Amino acid sequence: MIALAATTMIVIAEWTAPLFYRTHIEQMVQMFGIRNIPEMRRQLSEGFTGAFGSALAVASFMTLLVALGVSAFVSRQILRSVKRVSHASTRIAAGHYAERLPEMGRDELGELTGSFNRMAEALEATEMRRRELIGTVAHELRTPLTGMRGLTEGLLDGVFRLEEAGPDLIREIRRLERLTQDLSLVTQAEAGVIPVMPRPVHLAELARSACAQFEWPFANKGLSLGLDTQRDARVLADPDRVTQVLVNLLSNALRHTQVGGVTLHVDGNGRCGWVDVQDTGEGIAPQDLPHVFERFYRSDKSRARDADESVGAGVGLTVSRHLVEAMGGAIQVVSTGEEGTTFRVELPLALGTEQGVTAV
Repeated sequence: MIALAATTMIVIAEWTAPLFYRTHIEQMVQMFGIRNIPEMRRQLSEGFTGAFGSALAVASFMTLLVALGVSAFVSRQILRSVKRVSHASTRIAAGHYAERLPEMGRDELGELTGSFNRMAEALEATEMRRRELIGTVAHELRTPLTGMRGLTEGLLDGVFRLEEAGPDLIREIRRLERLTQDLSLVTQAEAGVIPVMPRPVHLAELARSACAQFEWPFANKGLSLGLDTQRDARVLADPDRVTQVLVNLLSNALRHTQVGGVTLHVDGNGRCGWVDVQDTGEGIAPQDLPHVFERFYRSDKSRARDADESVGAGVGLTVSRHLVEAMGGAIQVVSTGEEGTTFRVELPLALGTEQGVTAV
């Protein structure tokens, strides 16, 4: 390409140069009063053309050498970068997700390096979550299985009677069933295959129905449960799924609140309706807030699983987020150590028309 460009430049220059210096030759001939004008004009023209061609040839040759040198240097840099990317890609494919490339400035190679490093970071984070998931599931399975094994061995050895060990065995079996159901549910939620059938519903009615399911558990724990309706927003949502989300949030609030209680605030504006589930519990640490909707995430890694079978596998908030987003809404969390935690569920308003109901 460089040689072709240089050749093209020489040909064009040789063809167009006489058009520019012909006028100057005529002026020189007239100024010196030369009689043999055609012969002198030809000699001057050939002289100018030869000198210009020689200078152009030398300049083109030197330019070609410089261009080749620069091209070789740049090509070597590019090849070196490509080899680094290839080597790093091979190591990542082999499972070394901590592999990174050195920064290479702000040019195209630098952008490529930055994109590669961001991809490697995402793959490393995904691998870490996969390992945590496998470890968490193994722990969740190990706990009920260990209990069932101990009870079964006790029955076989005559340590326990069937009527004594039977309820505990049923409890552990139910824990296994709940774990498998939770795993299946979170998988379906993340894949977006849980059926959602939105229709116009009153948000206050759904909040009241969810509170009714928790009156006894809250009273048994000595906690208050209240409902505050500022505006009864009419939203476009699946009532069963909204109730499921509110039940998950109330269950989570009940588990982490020891003093005070929980209040549901229902309100809305011209864009959406929302429910705030506000508790007076222990709160969530700032470093844990970005992860509360991740499956199986626990802020206290050393805390053992509660033996109560009502405690799930830690996927309720994950499922809730996917369900709310599937209905066109959003879920947010705000938490402080002094004021507890507030989860807000926002859903689009429903406007009734003669033709039907549309989402805002």
